[in-house]
Amino acid sequence: MIEFIGGSLLFSYPLLAIFVGAFFFGETVIISAAVLAGQHSIALFDVFWISLVATIISDAMWFLFGNIIFKYINKHAEKKKQYNNFIKKLELLTGHRPFLSLLFIKFLYGTRILTIIYLSIRKIGFWKFILFDTIGTFLWLIVMILIGWLAGVGVINLIPAFNSIGYILMVIVFVLILVRYMSIWLEKKVIKE
Repeated sequence: MIEFIGGSLLFSYPLLAIFVGAFFFGETVIISAAVLAGQHSIALFDVFWISLVATIISDAMWFLFGNIIFKYINKHAEKKKQYNNFIKKLELLTGHRPFLSLLFIKFLYGTRILTIIYLSIRKIGFWKFILFDTIGTFLWLIVMILIGWLAGVGVINLIPAFNSIGYILMVIVFVLILVRYMSIWLEKKVIKE
């Protein structure tokens, strides 16, 4: 039902649908919009920037309300246990550098909101959060929109190289290396505290 409503909204009011979809539903609507951009129904530029703004506003709201949500989680033992398990795993990945999580967490489906709540209770500055969230969202959107756009233009079927699993793995490794080097650069240049 949501996909049908989102699909008809995407055609009738594409910019509004992209904003609302990116704000509430994330990559499902963003990739769908990118497919339409690949078919020249929507401008790719509009898909990218509207998705970027909507996602950052959504993340900012989760960050600002994180303490309230955390208090709710602490009142429910089962939710508290699940959240604490997630936090332990997150801290193993990022160590004591919570901003690293914003660079790659968007690629792990279902962990974005918990990570944002975690950062909000760590008393991270709002504008510092916005800076790193914007960088992470920017990288994530490049990948998501590229996937949708390639599907929209049919490149996957036209270029034989995309049919080979080796080339797909090479692209994934390249993206992972790029994210890693970005996190190292940010840690050295920006996070110096």
